[in-house]
Amino acid sequence: MGLNILDRAVAEAVPRLPRTVVRQVAKRYISGETLESALQITKKLNAAGMTTTLDYLGENITQLSEASIALTVYRHALREIKERGLAGNISIKLTSFGLRIDARRCLENVRDLVVEAARNGIFVRIDMEDSSTTSETLSIYRELRRAGLDNVGVVLQASMRRSEGDARELARMGARVRVCKGIYREPPEIAFQRREEISRNFLSLVDFLLGKGCHVGIATHDAALVEATRKMLEARGGCRGQYEYQMLLGVTEGLRGRVVALGHPLRVYVPFGQDWYAYSVRRLRENPQIAGHVFRALLGMGG
Repeated sequence: MGLNILDRAVAEAVPRLPRTVVRQVAKRYISGETLESALQITKKLNAAGMTTTLDYLGENITQLSEASIALTVYRHALREIKERGLAGNISIKLTSFGLRIDARRCLENVRDLVVEAARNGIFVRIDMEDSSTTSETLSIYRELRRAGLDNVGVVLQASMRRSEGDARELARMGARVRVCKGIYREPPEIAFQRREEISRNFLSLVDFLLGKGCHVGIATHDAALVEATRKMLEARGGCRGQYEYQMLLGVTEGLRGRVVALGHPLRVYVPFGQDWYAYSVRRLRENPQIAGHVFRALLGMGG
């Protein structure tokens, strides 16, 4: 119990820790600053029976010129994935493509990328960000689908109260949906606050979407949820080809290995890019257990 309290205290203090300390701990779950680092990790994970999703870090841009950088990086990633014969796809955050600046330009940028991904036979996952972007994110997803693009999917966060209704709409579209708990701190009126409520909603969303024939990305590092969904899949006859487990690079690797050993498809999210610090702080604050490694690293550095 004491270690848990300490880890939580460290998690809250992460933004005030030296960047050098955060970098040392972050190395375990960020592939590096370059696309090449992510491609090399993908090759290793493929050899171990896992697929990947490449995630270029750098959301919440402040000028549209930055969107062209993300577009260029992802286009390069698409070419390299195909040319190297890697089992991987990409995920994008709409604020990296200008959502907060110009939603129409954002849609144009993303549509161009999804079209190019389709030509390369690669799937694109649109990640979900905080509640201020949820409706616009789903709106852009719907527009892409209306344009005939089906190599694109979206994310629902079990922490959000609205996700049940969103799941019903997405199910009618036959959407490919990633279900995760959600990492953003949202007010009680729009989001569940208790862990038990979020976990219950997570299982409800997965069960509903599977029942409607959707492909579901079961994104969790919670061993209890992995076991519960494993039994759910078994009760449904296995749901072969209709799901995959998804985990982040460097997190709960033992659990990841057990899932793969049981024969379940598993995808690892592989973040890369120079904007590693903001991502690292968010992940460390989200996961106090990992944040505890910061404390131990700090002690190892002797202050």
